[in-house]
Amino acid sequence: MNGWAGVFAVLMAGAACAGDISVPSQADWDGARRTVALPSGQTIGYVEMGNTGGEPLILIHGYTDNSRSWSLLAPELADRHIYAVDLRGHGSSSAPECCYTLMDFSHDLAGFMAEKGIARADIAGHSLGSMTAAVFAARHPEKVGKLVLISTATSMPPESGGWLWENVPQLPQDLDPDGAFMRDWYWNPTPVSPDFIDRERMESAATPKRVWTGVLEGLTMTDWTPYAARIKAPVLILWGDQDGLFDAATQDHLKTILPGARHETFAGHGHNMFWEVPETVGPTLESFLSE
Repeated sequence: MNGWAGVFAVLMAGAACAGDISVPSQADWDGARRTVALPSGQTIGYVEMGNTGGEPLILIHGYTDNSRSWSLLAPELADRHIYAVDLRGHGSSSAPECCYTLMDFSHDLAGFMAEKGIARADIAGHSLGSMTAAVFAARHPEKVGKLVLISTATSMPPESGGWLWENVPQLPQDLDPDGAFMRDWYWNPTPVSPDFIDRERMESAATPKRVWTGVLEGLTMTDWTPYAARIKAPVLILWGDQDGLFDAATQDHLKTILPGARHETFAGHGHNMFWEVPETVGPTLESFLSE
């Protein structure tokens, strides 16, 4: 019996290990990317990691970021079955001539979940990804368990929108990842790992000009305030008080339209606070998801 028990224990240990997908290193991230073809004709890229037996968690990145955006935070969430997706036009997803609105991103997400057999998942989004997540949760409440909105707003504030319109239409087709615009675009008040941020900035600079412009046009016409009442999932909103895109007024508006949401402010940190202090943001997010 002891012999059989030992064999059984080894087999079970092997099965448990087989269910874990390690978070790729920065050097290995590209090799971990996978794609899935949607019936709509779009191809969506993603990186799968974590505990495949855990609760599914879909992570949606920001404007001109990609799945790598979550590489610093993912180790804090590795008990979950993580899918870090690339929005259309970003990362390894297809980049059509159009269309780049929140509705388009939301439609792609629904198609991705259907193709991967994910009936329901917790969803966390950052910036553009958070706005996409909010619209998706409003349109598909049955598909969303809990909702985490990081550095979010219902619409683009005039000041940051004006800055983008001053710069994005003038960007060259071949954007210098080390140029002044990209340095400003990826500025953080707290130092971020160079091994990560240098790769992220290079991949962002490679984003096609039509995607930079298409997303900006979509955001200019966006205000998802009317959808807020249709969000049924519990909501956690994370914001850094040094956010250069979404100011305190945007957060006050969110408190009005999502009165039941929980709000956490990270003092001294910016728009990408989950890159700056993933060891602090991760437990906050995990605690909310585990309640």
